[in-house]
Amino acid sequence: MAKYVDDGIQDGGPVAAINVTSLVDVMFCLLIMFMVATPLMKPQDKVKIDLPQARANEIPEEEFEFLVFSIDAKGEVFLGSTPLSREQDAMVKEISSNTKLKEDGQAFIQGDKNVPYERIVDVLVALQKAGVANVGFMTNPQRAK
Repeated sequence: MAKYVDDGIQDGGPVAAINVTSLVDVMFCLLIMFMVATPLMKPQDKVKIDLPQARANEIPEEEFEFLVFSIDAKGEVFLGSTPLSREQDAMVKEISSNTKLKEDGQAFIQGDKNVPYERIVDVLVALQKAGVANVGFMTNPQRAK
């Protein structure tokens, strides 16, 4: 004996159901796009800060030897243990006259954590004007907690 289930649809009549498969596919794609795009948004855009301004010349591709530039908490700049001038143009001349820099082209900056960012930018610009192509920053490694 066969059972008959009445689904409300008569034979040959119009079907009153909506196919939502394509709608679900589109919504799933939109969800994936938003999930991928959200981490890429820049949170820095929400914070207003006044960055220092500096002009620099283009760096010629040359090879020099690296040295360590130190900036203490007072903003004084040292090349090794030799103090450098506070004025940028004089600092560029002092850096350019260093013969060790002409062999490899690398320099490292180690700055006190209380040094203003603008002072570090001044040293970076002086290094760039002097033709130092590769500059790295030195930090203390973090201790395991």
